[in-house]
Amino acid sequence: MSKKILIVDDDKSVGRSLAILLREDGYFVDTAMDSTEGALFIEKSKYDAYLFDYKMKGLNGGDLLKITRTKYPQCAVFIISGMMDADTFSVDGVTADVIHKPFDIDLLLQKIRIALKEDSAS
Repeated sequence: MSKKILIVDDDKSVGRSLAILLREDGYFVDTAMDSTEGALFIEKSKYDAYLFDYKMKGLNGGDLLKITRTKYPQCAVFIISGMMDADTFSVDGVTADVIHKPFDIDLLLQKIRIALKEDSAS
């Protein structure tokens, strides 16, 4: 059974590109084009990994991180940002790895595989 990933990014081209890339790598992917829709996906279903754009209207990636970690404390969460220099993001004591824009595709896949404890040769 393939791992499930939720992408929440209000930039449609980024969300679609990530979804295509991850589907080609064998993952089941849902995408939400805004934070409100993303919060509904989080409420309805558990995913193995979550990728949240940091800067969105309404709830931001940090808000979604807190919601997700409250509901699913052990899940893998990544914050997508083109503005952060750090490799980790923290809000109210809750942390997530950062995936930097522009994406290094190999590094992105490696981070997800490590978080999901998969062999990188998959």
